[in-house]
Amino acid sequence: MSYDVLVIGGGVNGLTTAAYLARAGKKVLVAERRATLGGLCATEEFHPGFRANSCVDDPGWVPERVIKDLGLASLGYVPTFAPHSMTIPIDGEPPIVITPDVRATAGSILPHSIRDANKWAEFCAFVARLSGFIEHIYSVRAPAVESNAPTDLLTLLSLGKKLRGLGKRGMIDVIRTIPMPIADLLDERFEHEGLKGALSTLGVLNVQHGPQSGGTALVFLHNHIGMPVGGIGGRRVVRGGVGALADTLERAVTRAGGEIRTNADVARIRVKEDRVAGVVLASGEEIDVPIVVSSADPRRTFTSLLDAGDLDPEFLHAVDCVRMRGPQVRVHLALSGLPRGAASSTVVAPTMSYVERAYDAAKHGRIAERPWLRMSIPTLDDASFGKPVMTIHAQYAPYRLREGWTVERRVALGKTIIGMAAQQLPDLPGLIVHTDVLTPPCIEERYGATEGSLLHGELTLDQFLFARPVASNSRYASPVEGLWLCGSGTHPGAGTAGASGRLAAKEILG
Repeated sequence: MSYDVLVIGGGVNGLTTAAYLARAGKKVLVAERRATLGGLCATEEFHPGFRANSCVDDPGWVPERVIKDLGLASLGYVPTFAPHSMTIPIDGEPPIVITPDVRATAGSILPHSIRDANKWAEFCAFVARLSGFIEHIYSVRAPAVESNAPTDLLTLLSLGKKLRGLGKRGMIDVIRTIPMPIADLLDERFEHEGLKGALSTLGVLNVQHGPQSGGTALVFLHNHIGMPVGGIGGRRVVRGGVGALADTLERAVTRAGGEIRTNADVARIRVKEDRVAGVVLASGEEIDVPIVVSSADPRRTFTSLLDAGDLDPEFLHAVDCVRMRGPQVRVHLALSGLPRGAASSTVVAPTMSYVERAYDAAKHGRIAERPWLRMSIPTLDDASFGKPVMTIHAQYAPYRLREGWTVERRVALGKTIIGMAAQQLPDLPGLIVHTDVLTPPCIEERYGATEGSLLHGELTLDQFLFARPVASNSRYASPVEGLWLCGSGTHPGAGTAGASGRLAAKEILG
């Protein structure tokens, strides 16, 4: 069988690209190294009878254009928003419960701060305006600011018109907010330390930065793209878990005539006379194909799948400088029952200073003694999960641990995190049937994400828009003719499920 295109990786963006190319009449093969699809957006059994969202708790924003073009709704992708976004424990007082209902959330904040309750509606509208502008940026190809090509000028004009449409105040808000630390943004609006502490975690989620780091307000806005007004800290819920999105995209690929092979690990991309000639699988099988599209992260694609002689040394240096630095630990707990008082999503981050101190430890190569936690019980949002499970997302634990990672340190960290969770849910330890702890090296080994980065490269101001993955190659093409990128390491990035895949397919077909 001959193919026009081979897509490396059966994650959400790889499958999206494959579906678009197959719809356009290309003979497409998707080669996935693991036995299951979805990549980092997978729902898997981690103990007999118990399933969890392996790496992420939200499948991410899927552009309406992708849903419509690929007919995902007709194939079963019907997400809803979780009725409860975040429960914030407050010592000795009732918790603050954030929901998509702006008025109800303000009422929950009221006993803790009249001032903050009165500011909540305005803050929700502010976040919706600015994240809506970023959503528009994410729907078009990354602007090439030095280009005089008509298409690039039209893109810049479109962005300019969208920005002007926000009005004078809105334009100032965008320009001022994006580079801000999330700590400054929250300090300007709220006074309650518990509320600010929990909200600040949305500005540092999956990045090795603290609330006082510049650009974390951008991460906060990025994490609210596609959310309704009031959906602060919200999550999309899909029946069957986040992996249901990959299942739907698999059906879109095969319906369009594409082929998918699992347990097909691409070991090397073959290059002949500066252009792609095919790939070699780990099994030794060679597949001749003129176009290869990699949904792996940029570092893995260019330094692991290609020979060093195939690329310019300066380009390789730029790729090596892309910061990955996965900071998160995922603890999956199989439970014999639900803990008393459990909520679908509980955030333990008492103050912004608490979060910043946790970051300080990781910054110096140590595990935070008191990480911030987000405890999720997907069973409460989706009964199809069946047996009760809890997933605890914890930060920070650096990929490069000063003392080095060992099984003993991984197990000890899991116990520390469970002990902290038990301070909120005292009966939790007695309900645990099995524990699975994923550190950044575990995520790298199991899912192929360099340094355990769930973002395929941190979302920072210098790794954003036309600088993603590197400034010289931000339009999905690579220096090797016939080799393209379509993963989360490209514009617009992780958390935007299928957006990179769609834009990459447009460039390839163009």
